[in-house]
Amino acid sequence: MIVARLPAPQPITDAFEGRGEGIHLKGSGVYSSQKRHLIGWLGEYGGEGAYNRKNPGKDARHFYTRFQCAPGLLWLAEALGEDPETLERGVEAIRGAGKKDAAQCGAFRAVVPWERIAALIAAKANPEGA
Repeated sequence: MIVARLPAPQPITDAFEGRGEGIHLKGSGVYSSQKRHLIGWLGEYGGEGAYNRKNPGKDARHFYTRFQCAPGLLWLAEALGEDPETLERGVEAIRGAGKKDAAQCGAFRAVVPWERIAALIAAKANPEGA
């Protein structure tokens, strides 16, 4: 799993969450980082997991388009190497989307779509070809 090889600390995500905007982790006691959050979520992806998934075990694109934690999406893009200017646009999109997780995630995905994540994953998997 590529997520397991990515570094947990990410400055833009950490700053975003440090301002109390990462509601899924700070103070929840569930996960110590967005990396742990994604590993936990993906580790249960083949079954119902804690989220009672109706159609478990779909592909990575399905995960990215269904995951409902904007800070987790931000962390993933940052850890994969997305450029900081794009990430800052993503943060602003999250902030402008209101309080609903689905709206925040949709706003972030409009800035960093699945195709970009797939390209970043490919570049991490094959650094010589990048």
